Amino acid sequence: MRLPAAAALLALVACSRTTEGPTPRIQGAINPLTRSVTPPRICNAQGGEHGWRLELAGESFAPVPADVLEDPPVAALPEITLRGPTTLTLTKDHVFYVRPELLLLDVPTRDSTPPVDLPEGSYTLEVSNPVGGSASLADAVVVVGPPSVTGVETPSSGYSFTAPTPIAITGTGFRTGTFPTVVLRGADGTSHSLFVTDVESSTRIVTEIPAGTPEGSYDLLLTSTEGCASSLSKALQITYARLGTLTVAPTSGSELSNQAVTFTNAPAGAQRAFTGAPNIFLLAPLKTNPSEMARVPLRDITYESPTRVTAVVPTCSGFDEPPVTNPACPNGISPGGPYAFEVGDPGGAVGEVPASRGFTVTAGASAP
Repeated sequence: MRLPAAAALLALVACSRTTEGPTPRIQGAINPLTRSVTPPRICNAQGGEHGWRLELAGESFAPVPADVLEDPPVAALPEITLRGPTTLTLTKDHVFYVRPELLLLDVPTRDSTPPVDLPEGSYTLEVSNPVGGSASLADAVVVVGPPSVTGVETPSSGYSFTAPTPIAITGTGFRTGTFPTVVLRGADGTSHSLFVTDVESSTRIVTEIPAGTPEGSYDLLLTSTEGCASSLSKALQITYARLGTLTVAPTSGSELSNQAVTFTNAPAGAQRAFTGAPNIFLLAPLKTNPSEMARVPLRDITYESPTRVTAVVPTCSGFDEPPVTNPACPNGISPGGPYAFEVGDPGGAVGEVPASRGFTVTAGASAP
């Protein structure tokens, strides 16, 4: 017998060859991926070997005896049929009993094994008890096609390192009023999730590249709320405008006090000057975790001119707010170096002071 839960029901009718089963009633269907969407939408592609899961809520969804004199006795579940642009009756291995009020259905797709072609459109769900009773619910499920990403529109001004950069994804099969997930996947396997601003139409989605996204080539993966996905290889090549040659002075400071420094920018050709107070990070380990490099933000960054910026390296305070009451500066930057700086200008350009010209944290007293 396929379902042990039917054993008690079979025992009640052990003296009868057939029994008229209960009449089912359908309350509604639910896509577990989009529980708040009514009627639920399911994609007619992908979904793995068995397709996409639906939950069917109602009453009298119980195993019923089909022929109790067979050995072993045979129990049957209601037959599930979708009627719309085409008709599909689910095979027995796609219907699962949970309790009298709930059945689980695996709706096959064109990528299932075997494949099933379900045209897009609205479908009526029918439940038929093999030994009596049936019910139906019109417009219970909407079948939709998968999205397809064909391109990405990027701003002519380029990408900004210090602010989100708006882009548009073009393709087909997008649904307004939904918020698909969009992920960038780098060549090194790292992923960056994008915030979808709006699905403007079935062919255009507006989103944005987060500030600080590393330069490089990225594949784009878009997944609809129904679970179907589309990818575009090497969709984006993110690069940033460059600041000029950056230098820092002084190039060292004591671990026991924060150190004021000055950055000088010498742009040449297409390189850019400072346009305001940039974001500056020191790439260095902290005393609390000396084996791991951290991006420690500099403090009190002040724009003085297109070629000059001042700041304070938090050698003593680290990530803590100054002043630091413990003279040993236990949360400060580990002595060592030289350490590199990363610089992101508010105009979107980036630059760095490499470790070879970077900043050294000295142990004990202040550096001369």
